[in-house]
Amino acid sequence: MSDSDPLLGLVDDLLKLELPHGLDAVTIEVEADGFAVSVSRQGEASRASAPAIAIEDTTPIEKTQRVHATTVGLFSAAREWSTGDAVARGDVLGGIQSLGHVAEISAPADGEIREVLVTGGAPVEYGQALFVIALR
Repeated sequence: MSDSDPLLGLVDDLLKLELPHGLDAVTIEVEADGFAVSVSRQGEASRASAPAIAIEDTTPIEKTQRVHATTVGLFSAAREWSTGDAVARGDVLGGIQSLGHVAEISAPADGEIREVLVTGGAPVEYGQALFVIALR
């Protein structure tokens, strides 16, 4: 791979790969960090032209963060949360009651509620996603 541009080096490596016997063509598509890369290869029998490479910018991907349960227990929402509600870092989203103790669940960053994944009174497991927050 190229030291100056790892993406181009990866594309070069993909283009040099030999296709398995009997495989006429292959297309590999990768999308990450606002870029989409598609590499198509044709076998010797069906090769009419050089392999096609397309690199294009895609629309920015909204950055989100999931809020997870910190313990096992029953979830209670601090209020009725809906998609689009604004939250600030440290806002209490709810609590998880377990063995007489309540563990507060707070917003990890400023943002907006994108999804509410659990309802009040529902049992939750450690690590279970409770909310999805779109970051500002």
